[in-house]
Amino acid sequence: MQQPSIMLRNQCKYAIVVCRSPSGDDVTFEEFVQYVIQEARLGSQHLDFHWMPQYTLCQPCHINYDFVGHYETLHSDAQHLIRHISRLTNYTNTHLHFPATDPDNRNRNSAEFLRKFYGNISTNNIVRLLKLYRKDYGVFGYKLPEIARQKLNMGS
Repeated sequence: MQQPSIMLRNQCKYAIVVCRSPSGDDVTFEEFVQYVIQEARLGSQHLDFHWMPQYTLCQPCHINYDFVGHYETLHSDAQHLIRHISRLTNYTNTHLHFPATDPDNRNRNSAEFLRKFYGNISTNNIVRLLKLYRKDYGVFGYKLPEIARQKLNMGS
């Protein structure tokens, strides 16, 4: 068994193995979730901006956005923005297009991936994640994923 090369210790009850290999590509989703939850307990300043609640970065309550796009509709959202910007600027280049998505991602089913990744996450950790990201769900119009609803129903 390979020994951890990086260990994070904090005031919490246990240490979290951040990665066992230099590239960090062997961290499981469950370990990542535990890491995010532990960092969030230390305060939002400890969270990397990639996984901190987005409402803290985007400040939608303080900035009146004209448009909020979603990753799930990235291609159509980008096309909408390109058309809108083209109208505003009288830019008539019809060859301007949002790049195609990675071919490996085109046929992926989000629900399938959520089941795969969240299937091993404990109900307690799902509750902790929902508390951390609850404002993001409301502000940005997301519904609780089906797998999370199922796990919460089984846990109650």
